[in-house]
Amino acid sequence: MRKAVYIILLSALTLSLAISAPQGAPRAVSPASGWDLLRKIVLIPGLSSQEGKVSDFIQAALPSSLKVQRDAKSNVWFTVGEGKPHILFVAHLDELGFLVDKITPQGTVLLRVRGGLLPQTCEARPFVIHTAKGPVEGVIQPKPDYYQGQTAAAAPSRQPAVVTAQNPAPPASTTAPVPAQKPPQTAAQPFPKPAPVQAKAPAPAQAPAKPQGQAPAAEPVELYLGCSSEQEVRALGVAEGDQVLFKKRLVDLAPDIMATRAVDDRAGCAALLAAALCLDWTKIKTRTITFAWDVEEETGLNGAQLLAKTLKPDYVFAIDTFVSTDSPLENKRFGYAVLGQGAVLRSIDTSNVTPKTEIRKVAKIAEGRKIPIQIRNSRGGNDGSVFVADGAADIPLSWAGAYAHSFIEKIVKSDLEALTDLIAALVEEWK
Repeated sequence: MRKAVYIILLSALTLSLAISAPQGAPRAVSPASGWDLLRKIVLIPGLSSQEGKVSDFIQAALPSSLKVQRDAKSNVWFTVGEGKPHILFVAHLDELGFLVDKITPQGTVLLRVRGGLLPQTCEARPFVIHTAKGPVEGVIQPKPDYYQGQTAAAAPSRQPAVVTAQNPAPPASTTAPVPAQKPPQTAAQPFPKPAPVQAKAPAPAQAPAKPQGQAPAAEPVELYLGCSSEQEVRALGVAEGDQVLFKKRLVDLAPDIMATRAVDDRAGCAALLAAALCLDWTKIKTRTITFAWDVEEETGLNGAQLLAKTLKPDYVFAIDTFVSTDSPLENKRFGYAVLGQGAVLRSIDTSNVTPKTEIRKVAKIAEGRKIPIQIRNSRGGNDGSVFVADGAADIPLSWAGAYAHSFIEKIVKSDLEALTDLIAALVEEWK
């Protein structure tokens, strides 16, 4: 009897705890949530053309039953099912940064930029060289006019002269300024005869003109490591071709808002991976689904172009950031998708116009699953555009991201969850 009472009391206590659990607790999107995956994958170094470690992470996270493939460039993908339509989901692994170009005799390192990173935003910031021996930290050396460049925007265009004993004001003029005189009006006169043309002396030989449209050579970006010679730098393990990335850290602006470098497109990779882990792939019978993580998007869509030689999808969903103007100083008339209001479908960007019929299909599926979605226009390209030439419809999916290609790319957790849910819904319902 006493044992039965204990069992009843224990059951009541368990039920009480379940009822009193906080209702706002975050839900589990998948066995490994996209948010948790993002916080891991964003810290893995993967410069455009050196994405191998990120590919390793993706490949290790996927179950062997999916028969994952990988090519020499480190594109990673798997295909499930058979028949039509063939639906491809693709996110890019690479990030922006620099390569070690040259080590100087003075012990500094000259860098070459990879992707659309503005070198002037990197001055006086910490970077890490990822060498064969391990990470080596340094600081991008500011240019001689760094301080003036940083303060020029805040300074007025004209500063009033300060009058001091050492800098007296100029004496005031005692005469009124003379107004400009117009030429006297005269009666019309016949045009004079032109003077005879004299032969000109041949002009001196000049250097050939610079071709029109050629940009001036960029100033070298120089990394300081605290060394005074080339030998010291090489002793640290630094070599030409090493990747150089911003020293990353996760900045939690709020419990569900994060800012860091390389959210573009590690968030897309994380959403795609989370969806892959939560889906029941044994139910995919009457269509073909491919999930791919490709390389070198930031430097020319090269990984996607290689995949396009063998993959011929009917529909391609490129998973990449939507560069939103949801920030205090940007104009909201274009590219405005609100952070925290769900996934984003890019209806128009620089590389693609999404067919209206496909926009409506995505919106209907999202509505049926109660997944928040925004349909917006933006600039920039996407990996899906390279498959259009072979007949695919390109339907780019995104999350609203602020401050793209900066060191504080901002993302909201609920947007990533909505994107993950939308990918899973499209796999299950798209026809």
